[in-house]
Amino acid sequence: MAKNKRRRKRSFTLMIIPHDSSNPRTHKINKVLILIIVFLIVGIITGSVILYKISSSKLTRVKHLEILEEVTEQQKAQLKELENLKKKIKELEEVEKKLKQILGIKGSIQVSPSKVSGIPLNLKTYSDLETFNTQRKILEMKAILKEKEEALAYIEKEINRRKSILAVTPSRWPTFGIITSGYGWRIHPIFRRKHFHEGIDIVSFWGTPVYATADGFVVFTGWKSGYGKTIEISHGRGISTLYAHLSSIKVQSGTYVKKGQLIGLVGSTGTSIGPHLHYEVRRNGIAVNPLPYLNLDLIKIGSLK
Repeated sequence: MAKNKRRRKRSFTLMIIPHDSSNPRTHKINKVLILIIVFLIVGIITGSVILYKISSSKLTRVKHLEILEEVTEQQKAQLKELENLKKKIKELEEVEKKLKQILGIKGSIQVSPSKVSGIPLNLKTYSDLETFNTQRKILEMKAILKEKEEALAYIEKEINRRKSILAVTPSRWPTFGIITSGYGWRIHPIFRRKHFHEGIDIVSFWGTPVYATADGFVVFTGWKSGYGKTIEISHGRGISTLYAHLSSIKVQSGTYVKKGQLIGLVGSTGTSIGPHLHYEVRRNGIAVNPLPYLNLDLIKIGSLK
């Protein structure tokens, strides 16, 4: 009897009553079996939760690694672009420095400052703050680069402007030789009286080539009293040059000549005591000192009054 009671305590009786008229059915279920089933269910649920957390953690790590890899590649591209911009800016600064020295330009060249538009921090575009800050630096460098390019464009424009002016401005020696008489008051070598010399005398050998000192139109060729065989060239902007005492004239009146073109030969025609070239530079019909015009270059032409 005692054993039967213990068995009853270790088990449950499950009664099933059908809806029809059939007899009820009973089933005995052991408590141990129920506990085992409960433990199995709890174990399955717990295991599932643990596995889910592990898989979620791994997935998060993978996504994090993918993001890091993407950020790294983006930063690498940014740093490369930044390095290239710095290199280009340095090269342009060197070119600008040299050109400014050539042109005699002092100080900085004023150009319109390039504006860097504000960029909102968008984590969809920029994965982190470091990437965003690098992008800002890139845009700032691009703005500096644009300013340097504008400065160089200004210098190029200035060079072209000066070249065009230099081409039509007397800016070279008209012949080879030595200056024996300068511009200004002197004692005339023949008449022995005080006389204002409106040009310079360059002593050379008979027949030495004489060249146009700037581009222009030949406005006179022929004989002038005191000057002998003479050529006059108009260079525009009120500037003209005169070449006198020539032995031969190689151009005709009305023709256009280029700087350095042969126009005549040194002689001693007119009032002269030996072979030389009398050379004048005139501005608006008034003779000026030719000396500043003998070796003009891009620097001097910028400061020539």
